[in-house]
Amino acid sequence: MKKLTEEFLKKVGEYMLVETRLAKADLCLLFGGEQADALAERAADLYHKGYFPLIVVSGGVPTSKGTFECHQMHDRLVALGVPESAIRVEDKATNTGENVIETMQLLKNTKEFGKIHSVLGIGQIHGSRRFLMTLEKHWPSVTKMFTAPNTFGADRDKWFSDRSFRSAVLREFWKIPKYKARGIIAEVDIDDLNDKIARRPQPKPPAPPQPK
Repeated sequence: MKKLTEEFLKKVGEYMLVETRLAKADLCLLFGGEQADALAERAADLYHKGYFPLIVVSGGVPTSKGTFECHQMHDRLVALGVPESAIRVEDKATNTGENVIETMQLLKNTKEFGKIHSVLGIGQIHGSRRFLMTLEKHWPSVTKMFTAPNTFGADRDKWFSDRSFRSAVLREFWKIPKYKARGIIAEVDIDDLNDKIARRPQPKPPAPPQPK
């Protein structure tokens, strides 16, 4: 196999490891993954800062802890002070497309779907662009945002220096053209997304509790 140059790898990183601006959203969609606790911790932090009132934890795949991704994320959110009333659990999805499709169906079942006009996705960092592209394909009408915790042993701009990070990003990168050809993801323009997000209001964090 031809050796991949650092220049090529940097371009891969610029394309794949995307995050958008963040603004107030109607919903946080937590895409399941082995890094379930870290994903939930990121969501809890943003919830407490007022970025969204509602979280769907999606993922029907067992984690290394022996529980479904959605249940592990749910339990971590609750442990971090997110109220049960702000969490919806989606336990059927076994892939990223189903994360979106089953979440939409869940919200239709709870009569909340019509209230959702903006979604802040949180998923594993190496799949950042594919998560956004999946949202674009299946839920094009909403304003889309995305952020990801980094649990690898290298910074985002040096991802190729860590063996695990490099392997994960490249595995995702090679999926993109195949998935686009199959019509299960759609390309996104990050600059266009950021322009739309920039016009949205910033959150107002909840007021701190008053001393008794």
